[in-house]
Amino acid sequence: MPFTGYRPDPLALHESILLRQPAQPGWLVRSAGQPRSTCTRASASTEPYELRVCTNKTCKKQGSQQVLKFAQDLSLDEVKIKEVGCLGDCGKGPNMFLRPLDVKLNGMGSPARVTDLLKSVCNVDVPQSLLKATEKRLAGNREARDGNLEQAIALFTEGLEANPPRGKHLLYANRSGANLTLGRKDEALQDANSAAESAPADFSTAYIRQVEAYAAKGAYREAESSLHAGGKRCPAFASSPEFSMLQRALDKQLATAG
Repeated sequence: MPFTGYRPDPLALHESILLRQPAQPGWLVRSAGQPRSTCTRASASTEPYELRVCTNKTCKKQGSQQVLKFAQDLSLDEVKIKEVGCLGDCGKGPNMFLRPLDVKLNGMGSPARVTDLLKSVCNVDVPQSLLKATEKRLAGNREARDGNLEQAIALFTEGLEANPPRGKHLLYANRSGANLTLGRKDEALQDANSAAESAPADFSTAYIRQVEAYAAKGAYREAESSLHAGGKRCPAFASSPEFSMLQRALDKQLATAG
């Protein structure tokens, strides 16, 4: 019996950054009146870096929200990431502003730009494996949207093979969705379980993937157990409309089966 009452979206793909864009000259712009020496923080300073990312209208069109999410996903102790309004220089974005150096950054629309900034200015090294895995994931997302699911799965797999230090749950979740769309229920469930095991507690998509895969196999009790386990790990998910929608759909299936 089909899983009615809930419309799963197995290709609700998770993105963090845009694919690498061509280099743009002049990406680092000091604020007016700032001497060159301000681009190096004094070693005695204990004030943490704060990277402010403009998500206003123009920068948003240029991909600033994806770049913001990428920076947040890095979960860096050394750099705080903050979403802000317009920073000026509209049309040269995505634009950022780095405190306490008071440095404006233009054209920050690619992972390479962000990682170069973190390494050269903030002395924070982003592993190449993480950069490669993220680019493979986003390339896979593009293939999936175009209906090329086999190619998408291959790219997600390449991302996992890069063995990034974090972010594997995003690749597993996306590959699970692609496998489920192709009717590969066992593979979808295996990836969903891997996503749940490697994800932070608030990544509710992992639990949704588990529910969808179990339901596709007709294992509604297991689907309900996964749903409640996810709600226990993430109280915000337990109180979300999607949780309630999934529970109602499972209740219908269990009542029919019982």
